[in-house]
Amino acid sequence: MGERLGRTIRRLIGALQRPVLVACLLLVTVYATVGFLRQEQTVRRLTDEVAQRQREHDDVLREQQILTAQIAALNDPARYGQYATLVARHTLLLTRPDETLIVVNWQAPSGQPTPPRATDWKALLRAANIPNP
Repeated sequence: MGERLGRTIRRLIGALQRPVLVACLLLVTVYATVGFLRQEQTVRRLTDEVAQRQREHDDVLREQQILTAQIAALNDPARYGQYATLVARHTLLLTRPDETLIVVNWQAPSGQPTPPRATDWKALLRAANIPNP
């Protein structure tokens, strides 16, 4: 009886050995494939993020170049004089000694005064040939 049980167990082990080995290899292959796909997804996401950061960096460098050019232009004594004159005339309402300043307060047809508009600095800088953004 013991010998017969031993043979049955050996036959059972022999019959199951190959399917168990195939199942283990299949599991290892699936595990490796899933890991590889996750890694590829992470690489793709990080590559996109690096490209976006590079675009932002390039934009900031362009803006820095523009601002550096503006600073260089304003460091020019002639252009700084033009800029100072613009500020004095349009913001501080200063005039030269031989000029007369007339301030007009326009009123809407309803009789209420219109609120003052903000100074269009870009238009003033363009008029004075001073570089602006």
